[in-house]
This record gives sequence, structure tokens and C-alpha cells, in this order.
Amino acid sequence: MAAHSVISTSYLRSDSESMLLSQEDKKIIAEAIKRAELATSGEIVFAITGASGHYHHATLQGALIGTVLAAAVYLALPVPQTIGLLLWTEIIAFALFYSVIPHLPMRRWIIPAREMSECVHDAAFREFYARGLYKTRESNGVLIYLSFLERQVVVLGDKGIHEKMGDLHWNDVRDKIIRGIRLGKAREGICAAVESCGIGLAQHFPHRPDDINELPDEVIDRTPDPEVS
Repeated sequence: MAAHSVISTSYLRSDSESMLLSQEDKKIIAEAIKRAELATSGEIVFAITGASGHYHHATLQGALIGTVLAAAVYLALPVPQTIGLLLWTEIIAFALFYSVIPHLPMRRWIIPAREMSECVHDAAFREFYARGLYKTRESNGVLIYLSFLERQVVVLGDKGIHEKMGDLHWNDVRDKIIRGIRLGKAREGICAAVESCGIGLAQHFPHRPDDINELPDEVIDRTPDPEVS
């Protein structure tokens, strides 16, 4: 079954992307999903991730830039300079930047926008199929996918619901999230988007007497665990 999507970019106002949602926020969003699904046979899944791609080339490029800058600073210092010390400065700087850059939001500055969009789109589709949204009885599953590093929102609707609701509805869902994040009220924006999904689904796919909750309601969180990282 085909899924249809809407993508948006550059929504964040803060560099603290990995801390955008607290555990309490995720709990409230999960409750909003449960409420939204009470009146519909449709399924809503909300997923967040720290980054949709590894972007190893960006890490390498950033490390090389950092190495050049470190070498320039060393050569500008009024201290005795040798080839050996310069080489050690470059080696240490490269190792340091290469280990730190993957954890910095600023690395998105050296990743082409088109590449980020493609990675987010592909990751959202993988999440859509990994969560089994394509298996719903009436092809009415919806995925809301938020990727922090790339600052993108993807809304994926399966064939059954997309044919009835179309891009205008997905745009509205996406815009509610963007508006909330820009106002510093990410949780409220996401809950409003979930509620909008539920209203649209209920109009076209009302709750059935034999309806069951086909998919879990909790937030799918693929952001790094701060206690591990």
C-alpha cells in the first residue's frame, strides 16, 4: 500500500533539540493519541528522532575544518613553533573535533539541505513500515515524524486516509507542530496536530463496534539517551 507525505523544514528556534520533549511531554502526547483514536478506527503514531542520517562525511568535513582552524591558531600564537608540535596540534584537534561534532546540532550547517530532506523522508517511510502502519484494516494509519537535527516534520498518511483527506489536511497537521515549536510550546503544538488527525480520521473512518487498537499509542522515541551519550 502506498503512503503519502508532507515535509517541512527549519522549524526550530532553539539549539537544544535533543531536549525538546520531556518525559512528561511524551506521556501527555501519548494520552492525546489515545483520546484522538477513541472516535475513529484509524491509527496515529508519533515518532521523534535525534537525526535521520549518520552524515559521516559531514563529521569528517567538520573535523578537517576544525583541524585547519586549530593549526591557524597555533601558528598565530607568540610561542616557539616546530613541525612536530604543529603535527601534534593537528592530530589532537582532528580527533577531538571528530568525536565531538556528531553530537553538535551545528553540524547541519555543512550538510546539504537536499540530502537532509532525502534522509528524513526515507527514515519516515522506514518508520511507517516498521511500525506496521501499512497493515491497518482500512489503510488509515497516520505517522507524524519529527527529526531534530534536520529540523523537519514529516506527516505520512496511508492510501485509504490520504485519498479522502489529501495534502491540505496534512499541511494543517504539520503547521500546528511548527507553530507550537516556534512559540516554544512543542507539546501543545503536537497535541493539537494529533487532535486534528483524530478529527479528520473520525469524519471518514468512524469508530467501529469491532474496532481494536491495532498499534501502541506511546511516543516512539529514537533520540539519544542522555545517560548513555
